[in-house]
Amino acid sequence: MNRTTITLVGLAAAAGLGSLLASSPAHAASAGTDVYARAGAVYASTGGHEVRLTEDEVNAEPSLSPDGKRIAYVHNNTVWVMRVNGAGKHQVSDRTGTAPEWTPDSTRITYTATSCTGAPGAFRVGLAGGTTSVPVSPAVCRDQAPPQVGFITDVPGDQPA
Repeated sequence: MNRTTITLVGLAAAAGLGSLLASSPAHAASAGTDVYARAGAVYASTGGHEVRLTEDEVNAEPSLSPDGKRIAYVHNNTVWVMRVNGAGKHQVSDRTGTAPEWTPDSTRITYTATSCTGAPGAFRVGLAGGTTSVPVSPAVCRDQAPPQVGFITDVPGDQPA
């Protein structure tokens, strides 16, 4: 009897598994749309036609929603969401974070940020933004308030007056 065992180490591995599990539905729902970052900008490509979606060069880690309608990405070290055509850009995380991953129903995003222990943890947030992120792991942080942070708001491409 052959048995395959997968061992996950840390949150990065768990995020990678989430990406692996979510990649097929996202690709199928998006009718061949691929999203990626290059030189700090987010791009979408459909049928060989590439479109730049962000104006500045402080973006990374784009993740297409399973329904193919939105993209979560890291902008200037915070998690943002935009429509797949680049419209409606807005911040959803209330802290610095990385590795945004969609829930299967495309209604929430889980991302990695500093937890109550000071080590990396997982937080979940909705798509509207302006709300407090909910700690998911480590388990000890679920009953504690997340570390206090200021809500970071900026608009890509805006310059100080």
